[in-house]
Amino acid sequence: MEFPNIGSRCSAKDCRQLDFLPITCSYCSNIFCNEHFHVTSHSCLKFINNIATRTETSANFCCSQESCLERSPIEILCSKCNKHFCLPHRNHDCFEKNKETRIKELEKWKKPKRDFLEAKAAVDQEITSKLQNSRNSVMANKLQFMRLKGHSIGPDHISTTERCYFLVHPPIKIFNNSKGIFVSIHWSIGKVIDSMADLLQIPNNNNITNLTKLRLYHHLTGNIVTNKMDVTLSELLNTKILVNGQTIILEYSNDDKIDCFLYK
Repeated sequence: MEFPNIGSRCSAKDCRQLDFLPITCSYCSNIFCNEHFHVTSHSCLKFINNIATRTETSANFCCSQESCLERSPIEILCSKCNKHFCLPHRNHDCFEKNKETRIKELEKWKKPKRDFLEAKAAVDQEITSKLQNSRNSVMANKLQFMRLKGHSIGPDHISTTERCYFLVHPPIKIFNNSKGIFVSIHWSIGKVIDSMADLLQIPNNNNITNLTKLRLYHHLTGNIVTNKMDVTLSELLNTKILVNGQTIILEYSNDDKIDCFLYK
């Protein structure tokens, strides 16, 4: 039993078989069976060298890059020049930076590096300077210690092995010159201050509440030596907070730092 109105015959000359599910070639619009529907199987005249010759709205798009023969079924427009480019040429001349822009960007990246090197050089110089000052300070303290041992004042009952020497700057308002003083390493800082005040003959109100106290400060930094009046001098010497022979400031103040440049 035949069904002449169902299906279509393949357009290939050597085939012509009846196919109930024919396929139409999208280029030449002829009908083919499943075996001959591909453009290469029926030598499609509308598809030459893989280039479609049909003129429809879905025609292939040629790359705008000079000497490029690439075609694409999808239009890819450049956001700057509004021309179509293939994927390999999507980053074309529009996106190349001019010399001035490249120089500016290079300078932008160089600046942090240059700033870092300058900052590092400054830090290195500061460290070198501090190390040099530290070495100079140690040597200066040794020389000063030798001088202080010859002309410092202090209680005679302190044995020479227990003595600690300081060049003491008195309070600003006293207007006295600095003086070499020795005290006992076994004394508390409170007793050290009391003894220095007696030797320099300056008022001492440390035992009276609500009055400005006499306290010891480092001559190089202006920082307070300690807030603890009961800590012993030997403890401060052992922890290198104080050094035998160094210069210190005795001043009326409730602050933990004073202007050391006033005592130069």
